[in-house]
Amino acid sequence: MRVLGILGWVLMATLASAQEAVEIDVSETLGCVLYDDKSVYCFGEYPGDGGGPPFAAWRVEGLPPASAIAVGRFGACAVDWAGRLWCWGLDYQRSMRAHAPIVSHGPFQVEGLPPVRAAALGFNHVCAVAVDGRLWCWGENPCGEVGCGNTDRVIEPLQVPGIRGVRSLSAGVNNTCVVLWGGQLSCWGSDNPTEPGRAFVYESTRPLLMKPSYFGALSKVANGRNFACGLGEGGQVTCWGSNLMGQLGTQTLRITGGSEAIGIGEVAGVGQATDLDADLFAACAVQAGAVICWGTPTYEEPSPETVALPPEPIPGIAGATRVALGAAFGCAIADGEVLCWGLSEFEGSPVIDGMAPDRPVPVPGLP
Repeated sequence: MRVLGILGWVLMATLASAQEAVEIDVSETLGCVLYDDKSVYCFGEYPGDGGGPPFAAWRVEGLPPASAIAVGRFGACAVDWAGRLWCWGLDYQRSMRAHAPIVSHGPFQVEGLPPVRAAALGFNHVCAVAVDGRLWCWGENPCGEVGCGNTDRVIEPLQVPGIRGVRSLSAGVNNTCVVLWGGQLSCWGSDNPTEPGRAFVYESTRPLLMKPSYFGALSKVANGRNFACGLGEGGQVTCWGSNLMGQLGTQTLRITGGSEAIGIGEVAGVGQATDLDADLFAACAVQAGAVICWGTPTYEEPSPETVALPPEPIPGIAGATRVALGAAFGCAIADGEVLCWGLSEFEGSPVIDGMAPDRPVPVPGLP
């Protein structure tokens, strides 16, 4: 009995110490996961890492205990418990100073920021939310996505004028959007990077407050390509912009008139969502533990043969709490574990062993 008691204690201690995923972010071919023990693991690749598919995960070494993560096309960042922002991959500040790409494999601290609580990486810019709710951005800024009123390069973090009380942040290809604590949406830059389907909403080098009647009170925003989606306070998801690939999630659109004509649609069958993400021409939401996605099937570029999908659940996922989309795959946290689905091959090489658009699989090397 004594042996059984010891074995039981060891088993309970082992179960108690098991790591659970609490946050995930994905972009292009890189994903990162934050665990409840404050560790961060990443999988995939970014420029200069020398790796390639099939992707396996690694722990980010040299990083203090983290409280938030963000992933972009060229790297990733984490906020530590002291409010410092650490990044790895492309160093935007040093690259702009040197006029040449500088890539770091280990975490480096971003200079010139107050204590922050969240961050987002766009195509060529980065933004961070300070603990007091103000927003700081920096980067190449070709379309005014830094929000400083011009299109000049911004090497050092700059406080975005007029933005306070940020609740949610999304950095897109050439734009930035935030949801303020009152539920109002503000965006700047351009949501029209290459004009597929046009129907863009804004082009501004300064933050614009979007009309509340368009979107209602939001709790989260996610940028795709020429469209965006917002998660309403009650769980309804509304998308706006181009509907070229059905990425608005509905065939019934409300159209605003005049030169500002845009499509706005409430996503069919999604009324109690708890999380949301968008990328390229697709979006996904978490509802009742399922992951529901719509738009372009699994990250394809649109073509005459491409068929847009209506909102439908990804098979094999239950108990989901978070979802994230990238160019090669999407991932969800389900019952504390990470499952990914998407392209079985990317540029001629396997991505994650066994993964397919309708087959979510665990990522090798994650806890």
